[in-house]
Amino acid sequence: MKCMIIGGFLGSGKTTTIRKLVEYLGARGQRTAIIVNEIGEVGIDGETISGEGVETREITSGCICCTLRISMEYTLRNLMLTYSPDTIIIEPTGIAFPRQIKSNIESMGIPEISFTPIVNLVDPSRLSPDAEDLQNFVRNQIEDAEILGINKVDLIGQEKLLETCLLLRKLNPRARIIHFSARQGGESLEKFFGLIGVSNQDKTARGMRNSVKAKNSIEARNSVEISGVSAYSTELEITSQEISLETAVSVSGQILDSIRKRVTQLNPEFTGHIKLSFAHKDDFVKGSVTSAHEKPEIEILKKEKNSCSRLKILSAVTSVPREELIRTVDTTASGQLKDRQLSYIKVEKSNHDYSQTPISSLKQENF
Repeated sequence: MKCMIIGGFLGSGKTTTIRKLVEYLGARGQRTAIIVNEIGEVGIDGETISGEGVETREITSGCICCTLRISMEYTLRNLMLTYSPDTIIIEPTGIAFPRQIKSNIESMGIPEISFTPIVNLVDPSRLSPDAEDLQNFVRNQIEDAEILGINKVDLIGQEKLLETCLLLRKLNPRARIIHFSARQGGESLEKFFGLIGVSNQDKTARGMRNSVKAKNSIEARNSVEISGVSAYSTELEITSQEISLETAVSVSGQILDSIRKRVTQLNPEFTGHIKLSFAHKDDFVKGSVTSAHEKPEIEILKKEKNSCSRLKILSAVTSVPREELIRTVDTTASGQLKDRQLSYIKVEKSNHDYSQTPISSLKQENF
């Protein structure tokens, strides 16, 4: 079974890329499972990716490279036992250390797992050309990668693309660099999928793994503490009966833009990801904002009919006090819903915390 780790900073386009990758693998008869890790208490990307022919698991409330290592092992073993995928794709949080995730999995003693090259996605429009301006965890993600995917090239010019390539080559001279637009697709994206689908068996890959193993001797790092990112998520069930799709799209955009404006007041140059989903009838509205200077992107996906309308919001941003972030998200969401005369109740999420369960118990009881 192949294990793909596809990392990238918040808003680099991991979810869109993985959705296209699942389609690519499915067309080639691959049975695929996905593990989505969200730093907040509520998962959003799992619903976005899930669909026919793919099994999805969400691990929330932390990062699988450090604080949720046991939950990660439980999920991996459970997927292998109940679903037997050909490929497991791991989408970590945008602040994770991909190399640390791989090292953790290698130490679990799970048989029949082979790793494809570690991938890190980059949004060039949000990457400073000066390496000294990069936050430590962004630099570490780039250095961890065996393949660097420059995404969203449809939004930049050739000069910015060259500038990004030179910066990435300076930070990681070993990695393969490829550029594409996950949103637009095309030959470049298929070439990227072909590269990341190959198990690390050749001499070059082995040499890279040896250098990675040498770096793995460093002390394990806590990505949440190092990142300086505050995160908060919430889930609301909309109890109003008659809601048009137009209203769902409109209120989603207004909530995202209002949160963006308030967070910008708190930190004018914030980086991070503010994302939202609105499950409505047989539609799924997905929206996101990744910087202070952009308007929300809204996408409408078709899903199986939802039993009720649910609104989920996740914000993970740099250098904003968490108390202020909580207040911003909660007051903005409630205010916009009340303005539209939409009634709602807050959903209290309860997850079993496998981080409190001994590994030996997990293996004995479930496997």
